[in-house]
Amino acid sequence: MDKDIQKKISMQSRSVRDLIYDYLKEAIINGEYEPGFHLRERELAKAFEVSTTPIKEAFRLLSNEGLVSTLSRKGTFVSDDIMSSVEEIARVRAALEGVAARFAAIKRTDEELIQLEAIINQMENFTNENNREKLNEFNSEFHQFIRKCARNGFIFKQVESVHSYDQYIRKKALSNIEEHEKAFKEHFLIYKMIVDQDPDGAERVMREHIIRSAKVALY
Repeated sequence: MDKDIQKKISMQSRSVRDLIYDYLKEAIINGEYEPGFHLRERELAKAFEVSTTPIKEAFRLLSNEGLVSTLSRKGTFVSDDIMSSVEEIARVRAALEGVAARFAAIKRTDEELIQLEAIINQMENFTNENNREKLNEFNSEFHQFIRKCARNGFIFKQVESVHSYDQYIRKKALSNIEEHEKAFKEHFLIYKMIVDQDPDGAERVMREHIIRSAKVALY
């Protein structure tokens, strides 16, 4: 286990279980642990320098998301059908972010529109430059700012809980240079719907955008 990971665990205020859970989830989604890989409790506990209790708790959370399966007397293994879990979570995220866009269209202020315009202008510049790293950064900022404009703590918290899935799909989608222009057009349309205070349109376009991006990333 990387010493930086161990240091992070000891320094962070979040629970050890949550940190191990986040680490394992990201590793599974990114393919560091392939389908069928045997996740051994004692080896992970030794690597993280913790007891097996937080490892077991992290496994339980991962199992709830369909990322691992625990077989009696055999152990815990990375699920064979990871992409189905990721796709299902992407659809849940699409529904949540669609509602966030709806609320943003209703609640946004003139000052927030100025800030959102600045973000979309940056996205246009980086799209023209095919700057994947900056596009990924401002893509995240765009979605997060819309959730902020929605002023709904429940939605914000739920979407943040699937951050690893979101990052995985975004990076995979933006690795395709042809996706840059398509994604920008969809983001601009979402922005326009919010400007025009069209909640139905904002929700629909946001949902369609996230589902389409997930399909690009997964297939």
